[in-house]
Amino acid sequence: MQTSESAAEHSKHSVEHSGKSSTFKDMSSLLWSRDLSFDQSRHGRFIFFFVMTAALLSELLVHHGGRSFAHWSIPHSATVFYNVAEIPFSAIGSALAAALICAVVARGLFGLAVAVADLIFYRRLTGKPFPWNVMLNMAIVNLVFLTTAVFTFMNPVVQSILQQYVQLVASVPTLVHLNGAFALVLACLAGDLAFYWSHRWSHKLRFFWTLGHINHHRTRELCQLTHAVDPQSFLLDTAGGKVFVLLLLPFFVKLITFDMVDAGWAMLVAIILDTWMDPSHSIVLYQAEIRWAPLRAMRWFFVTPAVHYTHHSREEIHNKSDGSNFGARFTIWDRLFGTYVEPPQRFPETGLFSEAADYCGNPVRFLFLPYVHLIRELRANRLRHWPIILFGRASYQPPVVIASAH
Repeated sequence: MQTSESAAEHSKHSVEHSGKSSTFKDMSSLLWSRDLSFDQSRHGRFIFFFVMTAALLSELLVHHGGRSFAHWSIPHSATVFYNVAEIPFSAIGSALAAALICAVVARGLFGLAVAVADLIFYRRLTGKPFPWNVMLNMAIVNLVFLTTAVFTFMNPVVQSILQQYVQLVASVPTLVHLNGAFALVLACLAGDLAFYWSHRWSHKLRFFWTLGHINHHRTRELCQLTHAVDPQSFLLDTAGGKVFVLLLLPFFVKLITFDMVDAGWAMLVAIILDTWMDPSHSIVLYQAEIRWAPLRAMRWFFVTPAVHYTHHSREEIHNKSDGSNFGARFTIWDRLFGTYVEPPQRFPETGLFSEAADYCGNPVRFLFLPYVHLIRELRANRLRHWPIILFGRASYQPPVVIASAH
């Protein structure tokens, strides 16, 4: 009798455990496969406010002009141009320092204004309703990606490597010392050259593309509020230039030091130019270029919003070398290395090349699909293919191809 009761009890627990396991699998499948939907009329003002706040916060954090409101309130230095060292206010006059502070604040506010303008005019410019679900998805993803930087650079192992790297850079001798406006221009060019090659490699090599930069291109409804940043974890922040900016640029600037303090009011000009080019996914700014020839003329030297927007094009004509228009601020490198493409007088189709590509309509799949896909490729193919699967060209297809759908 006791044995029969024990067996019945064991059977009951097995059923309960099986039920819980089935429920967990169902929930996991739902989180993975179900795309976000945003019904403004149904969810009301609270959800709308949450989405807008998250999207604008991530947009503010993405652009260097608005990383910290605390930095605005008690500023000690200012970033005058992308990938260029900050200028300490203690080394320049009070009038110039005040002008730079105002310009930095204006840069952040301009970025937010452009983002809101894209939302307001999206339907008028594209003929399609604004993609609320994409904005919500990207806002969550961006906030997760941006917080990964904290965990990465607080890691003791990473800190130790960076400390040794700093010591190595310190041992490099300084050969040339430059100052003034000329030094500012060269520093801007050097920073953009580092970005160019880092960005181009992120399109060329599978590891950087699959686990990093593909996220930035995974949207067809591109505007200032629907683009994803790269994961901010050291080597995977390829579009941010960390691969070359951290590993190449410090050596370069140690050989040739750039003292930009004496550049004077040229620093204000640099901030103004940087302000215009920073919101580089904006359809409103692209439309402004379509309408006004003087803005299009800037493309001879600068990566205007339309130039970078065309970098996101999935159309064959705009892809010369696994992409085009890789520079961050100057078109000189794309023109020199043959990867420049002139933006069309319309919005190009954006997104990934494959028609079967998964655009990851929920943040869970968006964050983890690249890793799941890579692991499946490694498991399905022989060990001898692993090096090229990891570090071959981004366009390489392994012997056993894994579909990119859910």
